[in-house]
Amino acid sequence: MKKAIFFIAIILLGCQNDSKIVLASSGNLNEVSVVIENNLWEGVVGKELKTVFSKPIYGLPQQEKQFILRQMPPGVFSGFATKSRAIIKIESDKKKGIKVVSNKYASPQKIIVISGANTNQIIQQIRSNAKEVVSILRNSEIREKKRRIKKSLSSSSSLKKVFNITLDYPSIYREASVLENFVWLRKDTKSGSVNLSIFEAPLTRDKLNMQKVISVRDSVAKIRIPGPTPGTYMTTDPEYKAASKPITINKKTGMETRGLWEVKKQFMGGPFINFSVVDSINRRILYFDGFVYSPGTAKAGYIFELEAIIKSLKILK
Repeated sequence: MKKAIFFIAIILLGCQNDSKIVLASSGNLNEVSVVIENNLWEGVVGKELKTVFSKPIYGLPQQEKQFILRQMPPGVFSGFATKSRAIIKIESDKKKGIKVVSNKYASPQKIIVISGANTNQIIQQIRSNAKEVVSILRNSEIREKKRRIKKSLSSSSSLKKVFNITLDYPSIYREASVLENFVWLRKDTKSGSVNLSIFEAPLTRDKLNMQKVISVRDSVAKIRIPGPTPGTYMTTDPEYKAASKPITINKKTGMETRGLWEVKKQFMGGPFINFSVVDSINRRILYFDGFVYSPGTAKAGYIFELEAIIKSLKILK
C-alpha cells in the first residue's frame, strides 16, 4: 500500500503544470545535486546516501559509481544551482515522507524530497524507497541520454534491412560488419572502441536465462568477433560472475546481463552489457550485445551510452 501511495504521489506531482516557462536543466549525466545541511552530510545521513546512490556499478573491471553526488547546503541552493537536472533534497525537523517533483526550476528535472523529524526517520525513508528512487533517477538519465543522441543520428538502414528494427545511435558509429542475421556497430575512441553487435536466434520453448544468454553470445562471438591474431576471439570471462535480471523494453520482455569479456590467448578484455529481447510475433529472440575495449580509462559512460541506444529499440511491422 505504501508503494502504491508513493507512485500515486509521483504521478500527481509529475503532472503539475502551472504554465510558467522554465529554463533548460544542466548537469553531467548521472550526476546528482544533494541539498543537505553540512552536519547531516558529514554524518550518518550522508553515509547512507552514499551507500545507496554511489554504490559501484556491477560488471565493470574497476569501481565506478552509479551516481556522482555533489553536496550543497540549502543556503546556496538558489539561482543556477537550482537548474540541476537531478536533485535530492533532505529536509530535517519535518514530517517524515518522500515526494518527487518534476520540472520545478528547469526542464527536464527530477527533485526527490526526503524528509523526517530526525536522522533515524530520514535514513528509514532513504532505505525503504531506495529502489524506486534509483529507478526514477536512472530512467530520467536514460531519457536525457536518448535526447542527446538524437542530435546527431546515424542514417544507416542496415538494421531495418537485416532485422526490421530501428535503433537510435550516433552517426559516429560505423558498421564494422553487416551479414545475414548479424550487424556489428563500432565507435572508435582514443584508447579503444565501443561496440554493439546485434543478432537473433529462433524462439524456442527453452526458458531464457543467463546460461543461455552467455552460451549464445559466446557462440556468435567466436565466429563473428575475432581477436587481433588468427585463432583468437571474444568470449565471456569465466572468472567473473555475470549477473542477470528481467527487463522490459518498449513492452517487450527479456533479460539484461552484465559481466566481463576477454579475448582468448590475448591480454584483452572489458565490460559487456547484453539485452536479450523476446519478439514473440516474429518467433525470435533479439540479442543486443554491447562491449567496451578501453584500457586504462573509465568505462561506465560507454556502457551507459550502449544501454540508452539499446533501449531505443523499435520493432517494425
